[in-house]
Amino acid sequence: MIFRLQTFPRFATAILLCVSASTACPANLPITASWAQRKITSGKFPIHSACMMPPQTQPTRLAWSATLENVVESHLSSEGIAISSAGAPLSSGAPENEIRSVISQIQQKFSSVLPLIRKNPGAIGKSAYTLGDQVGMLPCSENSEILVFVYGVAGPLVKDIALFISIADAKTGEIVAFIQVYPNDASLWDAESAFGQKLHQQLTDMKIGSANKRR
Repeated sequence: MIFRLQTFPRFATAILLCVSASTACPANLPITASWAQRKITSGKFPIHSACMMPPQTQPTRLAWSATLENVVESHLSSEGIAISSAGAPLSSGAPENEIRSVISQIQQKFSSVLPLIRKNPGAIGKSAYTLGDQVGMLPCSENSEILVFVYGVAGPLVKDIALFISIADAKTGEIVAFIQVYPNDASLWDAESAFGQKLHQQLTDMKIGSANKRR
């Protein structure tokens, strides 16, 4: 196998949430876990910079989307990764409407790929998922190794809450890593308390950013 599964040793209260952990585990098993291609965990694909795509949640909650994005950005930054926004023109001089159009197209592609990733994340190790090289049209792509997609799911029960982070190669669009995090409690607003520790553990286990230097 060329991918790696990492699981957090504890469940959150009352069954935490959904989604498959690997091809060896039953579908929809609620565990915090991560999958990454070998080039990520081996350090052969060093990550020093990341471009953040606009966060999304289901159902749509703009404030919560921003809160989740802040948590993910904070933890990536703490690993020594420089952060930029997909919507920033940077030095490209690209018109804002063109950037928005590219972002929209990439988000649509991502929305069609995410259910497949969630169903079989282990296939990431076989280079099964890609967003296409259209990602290279983003101004931030030129100076970033990865694109980061933050997706939150909220529901009436604790088991219906989850944070999904998909990582794509900023040049090719290939999905190279995926993290699913289930909260310590049902809080939607204290995202750091709910997801932070587990997210940090997954980034460390995948050796993303400065974690590569610690092992």
